[in-house]
Amino acid sequence: MLTFAPEARLCIRGRAAGKPAAALRVAAALAIAAALSLGSCGDDGAEPAASRAASANGAQSSAQSGAPTDAPTGDASGNAAAPDQAPAAPQALALPGAPASPEAGVQAAGAQAAGTGSAGQAGQAATTISASGGDFPSDAPAAAAGDSRAGGAAGGATGAAAGVAERAPAGAQAPQAAAPARRLGELVYTEGTVTVHRSGGVKERVDIGDTVRQYEVIATGPGSRATIDLAAGYPGGAELKLAENTAFYFDVKAPEGEERRSVIQLLAGALAIKVDKLAGGSFNVAADGAVLGVRGTVFIVDTVPDGSLLVTTNEGAVEVRSLDGRRATSRADAAVAVPAGGSTRLLPVEPAKAADFRVGWRNEAVAAFAPRALETAATYAKAIDDHRAAFNAALRGLGAHDATLKLWRDARAADRVPRFTDWIDEKKALAGPLFDCLKALFMIERPYYRLLELKSYHDERGIGVGELRDGRSSAAFYAGFEAANAALAADMARVREALDLFGYAAAGSPLGELFGSKAAGLGSGAALLGDDW
Repeated sequence: MLTFAPEARLCIRGRAAGKPAAALRVAAALAIAAALSLGSCGDDGAEPAASRAASANGAQSSAQSGAPTDAPTGDASGNAAAPDQAPAAPQALALPGAPASPEAGVQAAGAQAAGTGSAGQAGQAATTISASGGDFPSDAPAAAAGDSRAGGAAGGATGAAAGVAERAPAGAQAPQAAAPARRLGELVYTEGTVTVHRSGGVKERVDIGDTVRQYEVIATGPGSRATIDLAAGYPGGAELKLAENTAFYFDVKAPEGEERRSVIQLLAGALAIKVDKLAGGSFNVAADGAVLGVRGTVFIVDTVPDGSLLVTTNEGAVEVRSLDGRRATSRADAAVAVPAGGSTRLLPVEPAKAADFRVGWRNEAVAAFAPRALETAATYAKAIDDHRAAFNAALRGLGAHDATLKLWRDARAADRVPRFTDWIDEKKALAGPLFDCLKALFMIERPYYRLLELKSYHDERGIGVGELRDGRSSAAFYAGFEAANAALAADMARVREALDLFGYAAAGSPLGELFGSKAAGLGSGAALLGDDW
């Protein structure tokens, strides 16, 4: 039985950071939480606070000790082979024009070449991602030299302020004068079709130099790749490389006096991520079946459309926690696999052959998934249908607060810096409808983007061809899927923008404090509500 709430989470944490402005912030958050009436959401499945605290402490202890919780088991995919079924012959998954055999692993590169414009910092040494196998951009983008262009008028977003270039934290070494300032969310490499679903509901193509604001979904099409800069080179910053058919959005908060807190919501596909060392913040990746936590790490998250996941690590360590609470730590010599709906499994890896291991895992995982592709598509489509009425009803409730959202949108555009005590009544009134929207959103958005990924498997590889339960052919279903759900995609973008604006109005308070204990019912989507999730 497939589940659609994110099943696993990756958490990258530094040392415990001091909480800001103490009593005033906590009192304001508690006052809002106490006044909220979220009865329509229900208490079923909410995890007790003590249990969450114990889980968080356990995760921190596991990360500090570095001891894996599982012995290496199973095959490369993390699944036991069926005794009466011969394994399918693996097919190469490299894109056209990719090298026939992968190079060795995810490797740390040296200094980037000088004069790379937007795609690099001239003469400045940097650790970069070298993910082989033809599925990620190379470390030297073809469009680097002299091909940078200014981003769109939208600009990036750094917490409360949009369109502001990233500033180095106090004590950090300033970039060389010749290096152009990058904005948070700036695209430094694109190849093929790369799109962004903007917060206003508009889907548009983007290119090198454009910026992606937080909570806007960036997606690569078949045979397409991209690299996005999230303040790389600064503590807690990151560089993310997208393989084909990948979709994700991010939330980055860098409150004054604290280190950066980042959350990546991976909806489909694969990411290669290089995270700069955390001094006291956190970096989480939420995906199907797992949540990842990282500290100063170079790693890759691979997924296939049924939600199976693999984490391979080149530097540092990544703790992976599945929905059932089991944890395992990925290092250079050990990958972590999470089968669809399953638990973490630790798999031994020879570091020099990490890229070969990844390709082998993907081949095996796709071969195991392919016979069930049509059933998986039908299940995802049913999940959207089952939760769409609740989503539409919640969206109507959110629409009653359009004036408040416009107030916050205008205040942020005017660079107003909110205080904890601002808009208390508005936040209390909006929190309930927004929570209802989020509860439905997190049940719909990943199935939606998984179906777009499955369309590529269907059209490009012939996987999942056949007849659906309602009698439609798979070709007819996929041909009309995106157009039939254009309004849904725009509405999902509206909800994500509302969450972004609510975070702005919260003035640095973790949103989990404002929503109260019911936030635990959002699965790994709760990672977006604060650094305690």
